[in-house]
Amino acid sequence: MKRKSKKKDRVGKIIVVLILIGAGLFALIHFRQEILNGLKPHVEKRVPLKEKKEITLYFSDEEEAYLIGEKRRIVKSGDVEVEARETVRELVRGPKGKLIPTLPAKTKLLTFQLDEKGLAKANFNKALSQDHPGGTSAEMMTVYSIVNSLTLNFPQVKRVQILIEGKEIETIKGHLSLKRPISSNPNLVKGMPRKETKQ
Repeated sequence: MKRKSKKKDRVGKIIVVLILIGAGLFALIHFRQEILNGLKPHVEKRVPLKEKKEITLYFSDEEEAYLIGEKRRIVKSGDVEVEARETVRELVRGPKGKLIPTLPAKTKLLTFQLDEKGLAKANFNKALSQDHPGGTSAEMMTVYSIVNSLTLNFPQVKRVQILIEGKEIETIKGHLSLKRPISSNPNLVKGMPRKETKQ
């Protein structure tokens, strides 16, 4: 009799455990959305959503006569140098629409520095010069796509010195002088009010 009662107890315990497991699975399946909604605020607090900032990148038109703005969104960090680096990297990635890229595909921004006077030093790898197609218009589009994308998005950036492998260069491909830092040229931007520019 005792053996039978022990067996019944074991069977009873197993049945109870199975019922509890089944109830747990049932609750998980039917109430998973409610559970996830309950956990969501805690997860969001731990992983804050990154705020975005809208910028305008300047790419060439088909005739290489004007720059045309294309909107892009980058992560807003509050640090001008960080946001400026991301802006140039987006410029290297090229346009998403029908505009013409202004930088060779293998171009990389190596370093970017901004001083208190608003002078930005954008240091690129050799691809900027070596892979450039050449020509006065193409070279002008390249230089001012970089300069305008930085100066027109970030008021803190007044002028841009373009470097290659950390060194000052005379030109990218023999046409536009880069001996001195370059200021923005809004006159090259299609649809923007014309202003007097100084280099």
